[in-house]
Parts: sequence; C-alpha cells; structure tokens
Amino acid sequence: MKQYLPELACPFCARRSPFIRYQITEQHRIVKCEDCGLMWLHPRPSLEELHEIYDEGYYHNEEFYDSAGSKLYGYYDYLYERLNKQYTYQKMADRADELLRRDRHHDQEKPAWLDVGCGLGFLMDVAFDHGYRVHGVEFNPYAVQAIEAKYTFPVTCGSIHDLDPGERYQVISLFDVIEHLDDPFGDLKLLRNLVSDDGLLMLQTMDSESLPSRIIGKRLEDFRRFREHLYFFSRQSMTRVLEAAGWEVVDIVSVGHTFQLEMLLDRVALYTPRLVKVLKFLIWPKWLLAANIYVNPHTKMMVYARPRAGGQ
Repeated sequence: MKQYLPELACPFCARRSPFIRYQITEQHRIVKCEDCGLMWLHPRPSLEELHEIYDEGYYHNEEFYDSAGSKLYGYYDYLYERLNKQYTYQKMADRADELLRRDRHHDQEKPAWLDVGCGLGFLMDVAFDHGYRVHGVEFNPYAVQAIEAKYTFPVTCGSIHDLDPGERYQVISLFDVIEHLDDPFGDLKLLRNLVSDDGLLMLQTMDSESLPSRIIGKRLEDFRRFREHLYFFSRQSMTRVLEAAGWEVVDIVSVGHTFQLEMLLDRVALYTPRLVKVLKFLIWPKWLLAANIYVNPHTKMMVYARPRAGGQ
C-alpha cells in the first residue's frame, strides 16, 4: 500500500500527491509524484552538507566499496577510470558531430562546447580533440585547480549562474550532473538561453523507471547515493521537464560503460556481495580481472535535445 506524504509538494508540478517509492535509510527516502512521475530525495542535504563531499576525496573515495551508507558517493578512483571514460566520450562526441551535421575534418569554424559539471576535464579533453572550443563549469574547487594545472581550457568554478549570460554554445553537456542540481528545472531554462539556435543538449542521467532499475529497486547504487543525488528521472518525466524548459527531445538511448572486470564486480558487490565473492574465486586465470568489459544494464540514459523554436 502506498504511503502518501500530502505535506510535500512536487518540485516540478507543485501537486501534493507524492508517495514513498523507496525507503533508503530510516532518515532518507525517495518519493514520487503521482501526477508527473518525478522522483526526489527527502529530506535533501543542505548546501553545507553537499560542500563537505565535493573535495579531493570525491574523486578518490577509498571507502566507496566499504559502506552502503554515508560513504557511498563520488568515485573509488576517478583517475584510474579515465581511459575507459574517454573511450565512451569519443563515441558521444562523434554522435554530437552527427546530430550537428558537422565534418570536423573540413569545417573551419570551431563550435563552442560547454561541459557542465566537468569534473577533471576528461570530456573536455575529448571534445577539444574533436575540434571544439571547450569551456567547463565545476562546483568542486579541487577539480577546477586540477584542470587549470593540466590544461589551458577555461573553467568557471561555481555554477552556470556564474557564466557570461551573453555567451552562446553549440553543444551543452551534463553527464551525471542533473541529479545533483538543487534546481534542475530553473537551470535547464537558463541553459536554454545559453545554447545557439541550432545547438544541442546532451544529458546523461539515471533511467529510474527502466525495467532493470525497477527490478533492482532501492538496492541500485544511484538511489543509495543520498549524500549527493537529489532527483531521479524516467524517460517520460525527463521529457516533460525538458519541454517545460524550452527544449525538444530528439532522442533517448540507453548507455553503458566500460569497466575493468574487478572494478565492475566490486560495484556489483554493493548489491550481492556473496555472489561476487564466489565469482572472484571461480575466475581463472586471475589476470582476467584486469580485463576491460563493456556493460549496459539499461539503468542509464542519454538524452539528446534541441532548443525549441520560439524559446521557452
């Protein structure tokens, strides 16, 4: 039986019809609006609490696999994942070229690419090699310092509200970012004003209502990241939110990731530790644990959208 929380209003449609979808801990739950389908974390961490995790430890969280509670945030070793991430980003940059009908080998003009939540700059590095003028914006001061020490790419420390409102970008990317934003609905409207008329939005986030996501339920890692994940979208609710912000969805596809096998098993152990222990024992020769493998469990989606004619 659904447990309703009529005292809560949906952050998107303002209807007072949310119910508890998943009880993550005694204090943390994910609620869902019965009208528009949006899901969000309740209660949400404060801005001060969010600041506490966005530091150097966010990209090298040694306790990532040791706890299903307050330490499940960030990455175990983000730098170690660089090559696998950039292999995926290459394909996404190719897809951007395709949707923009761009021939990067012959076009003289370098279009601008804004990466929101740019992390340590891995996607910007790929986009730059694809012939884009890249600009990043990042909330984590440590990440900004790391990028400035390695690249010459311009990076804004803060949020998109700190960007030049007169600038226009042909590509705007948010990879695993929108679920972290305090006001994703307002931010998507602001980004609509920053994109060129023929531009493209690339948005990657959890597909919270896919069949695998529903089967795994509250055990899913993305749901359990209550220190950082604030919102959860289905394909339908994401489309509604984008359309309300002045975007037109072009395509939505499931996306996977390339993992080192041992790292993949360690992540699966967050759900079924006993099974993973047996699998690690059975795998032989052991060097296979260092092999890379592509996995698409259909729990993540990539959304491609264009600015709707006539604006918001």
